[in-house]
Amino acid sequence: MSVIVFCGPTLRDEELAPYRHFEFRPPVRQSDLYAAARTKPKAIGIIDGYFDGVPAVWHKEVLWALSNGVAVFGASSMGALRAAELHSFGMYGVGRIFEDYRDGRLTDDDEVALVHGPPETGYLCLSEPMVNIRATVERALGEGILDSRSADMIVAAAKSQFYQERTWTSVLATAEEVPAPVRERLLAWLPTGKVDCKRDDALELLRTIDDFMSRGEKPAAPSFSFEWTEAWARAPWLAASRGKDNEGDGDAVLDELRLEGDAYARTRQTALLQVLANEAIARERLEPQRREIAEEILAFRLPLGMVRQKDVEHWAAENDIDIARFERLMSDRAALEKLAQQRDAELRPWMLDQLRQENAYTALRERARAKARFRESAEGEAKIPSPMLVSWYFGTRLGRDVPYDLAAYVAAIGFPDLDRFYELLAMEYALSVRGAEPERSGAQRKPRLT
Repeated sequence: MSVIVFCGPTLRDEELAPYRHFEFRPPVRQSDLYAAARTKPKAIGIIDGYFDGVPAVWHKEVLWALSNGVAVFGASSMGALRAAELHSFGMYGVGRIFEDYRDGRLTDDDEVALVHGPPETGYLCLSEPMVNIRATVERALGEGILDSRSADMIVAAAKSQFYQERTWTSVLATAEEVPAPVRERLLAWLPTGKVDCKRDDALELLRTIDDFMSRGEKPAAPSFSFEWTEAWARAPWLAASRGKDNEGDGDAVLDELRLEGDAYARTRQTALLQVLANEAIARERLEPQRREIAEEILAFRLPLGMVRQKDVEHWAAENDIDIARFERLMSDRAALEKLAQQRDAELRPWMLDQLRQENAYTALRERARAKARFRESAEGEAKIPSPMLVSWYFGTRLGRDVPYDLAAYVAAIGFPDLDRFYELLAMEYALSVRGAEPERSGAQRKPRLT
């Protein structure tokens, strides 16, 4: 679908009829716009949206859509609010209400709020938006139905009411100082004279999007870089959307994995570990910081030779995900590592048991015992400078550059401090040059890049 529009009580079905080439969805709420943008429409329009009792559409969703080349238009109600807040980032605002919010003539959300019935009632409106009352009073004043003093009293009475209770009947009942003849004249005029500026702006939005599509226009390139924040990374609806990517291919891929024997069980256990880690991260509020996610991205990219952003985009496309999903994947990896570091000490017995199951425990034990024997026999020998040990270890043993932040690297692999790391490197180097080092086990793996 090329155009998706979120619309509810502002427009009636007959007013939407000329635009049946658009896909109309109910009033937008948090996660709806993100889900719509993932289908890659040419444009998204926001007219109506929920906000009371339901999480409102997130600004970050709009920014994500814009950063992915989707034109986003807003008008009339929730759309006008979001467009006024995000027009400097490239969201298109349409209509008088948007302009009033953008220019500061309107500031309160309740100006466009109303209470309405459920979809099966056609979103029956049960209150009057403040912007419509203002516009109606303005017209009545211009046509001589109201004098300026009465107009001011009616607007003040309407603004003093809670938006859900605001109707013309309640407003005029509250504006007791308005002379009875003026009130009666206004009541007789309202059925044909009142203004629905929300409707007018919504129709203008539909025309604007239709013109945009007819011209084959493309949205301007975003003037910002979408920031992958922790709040975004941990949004539950973002995580829930992960399973919806290429579901058919995903099932087929897992079928092939099942045919590889034990590989399916190992992969499932690893996936379970990530799920449980994510739950613990959420409970304990241990979300990784942006720096930690960036380090994880670098650790993943470099071994695969993904130096340019285009390389990452190509890898993502080859693996049936988009860049947003890739960044979420990296966030999950960073979260898992952060939780592991947080619980490093309590994981000790479980790590040893894991090594036993992998049949790697005995080889590592023999290496440790060899170093202990060597330490006893090497008392008094000249010490190797730490920079030389570090350069040898990373360059020769691991075949990689020395980490930029060596202290952070050492902490990440569970050492209490650099001194203990240097001490073990000295033993490692001495055993290596003397040819006394026991055979390394299959458990020795390349440490994580940082």
